[in-house]
Amino acid sequence: MKLREKKSLISDVNLSPILDLSLMLVIFLAVTTEFINGGEIKVQVPKGGAAIEASSQVVKVVVDKWGKIYYQGKEFKDPLELVKALPKDRRIYIKADRETPYRFVFNLLDTLRKAGIKKVSLVGRKVD
Repeated sequence: MKLREKKSLISDVNLSPILDLSLMLVIFLAVTTEFINGGEIKVQVPKGGAAIEASSQVVKVVVDKWGKIYYQGKEFKDPLELVKALPKDRRIYIKADRETPYRFVFNLLDTLRKAGIKKVSLVGRKVD
């Protein structure tokens, strides 16, 4: 009578599929978090002012605390380049960070005024 031979157990675990899956999840997470932001530049505006209605007609220009100017997700280093891209017939809302030096906002306002754009407003947070 023949007894069954004991087979050795497989003690190796193949980690390649697990590593591949985790790498793909990390890449997916990095890509989706980039799109969640929506290209909106986060600035902390000072308190004060009346609320404005959000609509597709709003032309919003953002100035961060380092003086970089953003319009429609594009960065403009020079306000003159921005003036060429802005519509002349609509109101322009400037959303500047509260830590932005006054000279950057003043330079932008002065450039807009010299270009003939007179409908300009500054955006602030609503006071409770």
